[in-house]
Amino acid sequence: MFKHILVATDGSPVAAVATHTAVELAKACGAALTAVHVIEPFHATAYGKFMLPSSEAVYLHHARLEAVRYLRDVEEAATVAGVTCTTSYEAGAPVHQVIEEAAQERHCDLIVVGSHGRRGLQRLLLGSVAQKLLLTATLPVLVCRAPHGTS
Repeated sequence: MFKHILVATDGSPVAAVATHTAVELAKACGAALTAVHVIEPFHATAYGKFMLPSSEAVYLHHARLEAVRYLRDVEEAATVAGVTCTTSYEAGAPVHQVIEEAAQERHCDLIVVGSHGRRGLQRLLLGSVAQKLLLTATLPVLVCRAPHGTS
């Protein structure tokens, strides 16, 4: 069925659900797994003399440390399940586009993501990475939700 699955992670509880689903699906299909975390570009909120010159470097340093931690969690889950897993963090925006490009570059045939289940005005204004992937991706997308009452 699937030969190469990409799972996107942001370290959240719902991303853990997506990771578990992707690992189990990869195991069942005999597929390889790639885990990706997207680091969004630095956005300064203050300009001029109030902006610290090292703030972008500090942001990127911490974002990379978090990415390594998130990806290590996926890699460990895959190892326990006996699934071949590679990991990568990518920098860029919009996040959904970076995820799809990563999947295309690696010749994946499925993208697995978690949905944070935004509702109301927040959903209208912000949308979600999962929703945007569903609307734009040329690959199949499996969206995992957190159990009711968590997220």
